[in-house]
Amino acid sequence: MKFVSNDKATPEKLAKMINQSDRNAFNSLFGMLWEPMYIYASSLVMNDSTAKDLVQEVWIDYWQRRETIEVQNIKSYLFKAIRYKCYNALRDMKFNKIQIEVAHSVYIDSEVEMEADLADLSKRIDETISGLPKRCQEVFILSRVNHINNKEIAEKLNISQRSVENQISFALRKLRKELSTVKALFF
Repeated sequence: MKFVSNDKATPEKLAKMINQSDRNAFNSLFGMLWEPMYIYASSLVMNDSTAKDLVQEVWIDYWQRRETIEVQNIKSYLFKAIRYKCYNALRDMKFNKIQIEVAHSVYIDSEVEMEADLADLSKRIDETISGLPKRCQEVFILSRVNHINNKEIAEKLNISQRSVENQISFALRKLRKELSTVKALFF
């Protein structure tokens, strides 16, 4: 089967076009990613036929949900989807614990996944900071982004140094609370 290849379009541009039901964009993205996804799935389930079926299921699901899927990195999204499909298939095949551990050790390109995770982390940090009270945001940004010491911040904003410390502590507590799930991903 021959698929249209659009060398100038990035996966993210194609994903936006697919979101608008563009079949040619879907075919281009499919042509770009099917083989790497199949190779990855095959290395996990160690069965070519099963790997092809699982990759096909991911692509069918993607097309069916194309209008509602909004991701920053479509390649990472699709590879995560195939990984989960493979894990579920391995579980359903009643593989033993050792076989599943081997499957967990085979990993997709960590750079792709790291890029997506860092983008998600950055977005969550920005959302958390913008959810802080205005004065707290201002103090936190001056301290942590602009690297201004507490005394200078207090003078600049005409507030006490203790107030600056309290605002920074509040912002850090909020960030820790909001990002506690991210800690598990990186540590």
